[in-house]
Amino acid sequence: MKKYLNKVTCCDCLEGMKNLPDGCIDTIISDPPYGLSFMGKKWDYDLPSIEVWLECLRVLKPGGTVLIFGGSRSYHRLACRVEDAGFVLKDCIMWIYGSGFPKATDVSKQLDKVHGKQSKGFNTSGGKEHYEKQNKSFCSDYGYKYKPQKKEAQLWHGWKSHGLKPAYEPIMVCMKPNEGSYAENAFKHGVSGLNIDGGRIKIEKLKEPDNRVGTDYKLGEKKGVKSKGIFGSADNKNLQLYKPESRFPANIILDAEAAAALDEQSGVKQSSKGGYDWSEGEQGNVPITKNIKSSFHFGDTGGASRFFYCAKASQSERNDGLQGMEAKPYKMHRPPDSDPEKVPMINKNNHPTVKPLSLMKYLCTLTATPTGGIVLDPFIGSGTTAVAAIEAGRQYIGMELSQEHCDIAEKRIAKAMLQRRLF
Repeated sequence: MKKYLNKVTCCDCLEGMKNLPDGCIDTIISDPPYGLSFMGKKWDYDLPSIEVWLECLRVLKPGGTVLIFGGSRSYHRLACRVEDAGFVLKDCIMWIYGSGFPKATDVSKQLDKVHGKQSKGFNTSGGKEHYEKQNKSFCSDYGYKYKPQKKEAQLWHGWKSHGLKPAYEPIMVCMKPNEGSYAENAFKHGVSGLNIDGGRIKIEKLKEPDNRVGTDYKLGEKKGVKSKGIFGSADNKNLQLYKPESRFPANIILDAEAAAALDEQSGVKQSSKGGYDWSEGEQGNVPITKNIKSSFHFGDTGGASRFFYCAKASQSERNDGLQGMEAKPYKMHRPPDSDPEKVPMINKNNHPTVKPLSLMKYLCTLTATPTGGIVLDPFIGSGTTAVAAIEAGRQYIGMELSQEHCDIAEKRIAKAMLQRRLF
């Protein structure tokens, strides 16, 4: 166990997990292959086998939470394998983002190709005029749009294969079955449920709180008659009335770009005030509270995105800590009218599916136990889950098949550890 704790080990995760004892992991958070042959990568040819998830089940403590990223096309297959391994599917978080573009085949282009009319070879560095000479017209979205030649192709201009713009990734929320109730599991294994209060969405603006908020309001009893609480009968003698300073975590997560688009549609609005006022009365000689509204009035303003957590990805975070490493080729979109010599086509962290650090830190916080707990990522890639765990104050175990990505992860982790010691 110590051999793997707070380290990224280069190994096949199925073999690596066999060296971990039963029930030693509190949380599993991972972004495994989606089985889409993404960018022609061999490791993405298939989803992780059921044997991998059986091993995850073994090393996880009873009641432990598992968060697994999936692809929109293959999520159903992933969910079946995870459920067949013995996990209980509890929910699905939708991570919605604004970046990305549709990966679709142009039907008109294919029709021209059938009739031998498609232009061969396109130089992407010539700008607008050069594009038009090659039967392509300049457009602002992705640099060009194909100009069909044959009549049949012109008829199908604008039709493409089934490739909608990707705008979300599902995150499967599942758990290893509890041993007994949630309370019994918490007592026995130190793992239970989600850190709901720790994952609340902060409210930026609050109105002045009611002067009754924050005080203990005693609810008495008379002759065995139970007091009337805010939500009806209550056994408790003391009830703290409070104004929430944050909203409950939802099963939707937005990135900054998606949040801005949503707010543009929804406009700026103020939270509703509810339908009740503070008042006080008696039933017999038993004091009661009724008509309460301000305890649940957030009093903030903004767009609809404020109801959901917003992951703000930094362009520089993927390379943070990689100073001095050799830059590697990395596929990226380049504007058609740009000088290829001036547009960088290299990246020190060339992992193709790096997740936002803020998103992974949020997930580490949401699944934390009262003592932190160990996070396992059997497909840790370039180490984002480990960096997130460090920033969330948790221990981690990472496994990765690629030595190249392990080297990148180690440097990113070293930088995160240094920053944590300094601050």
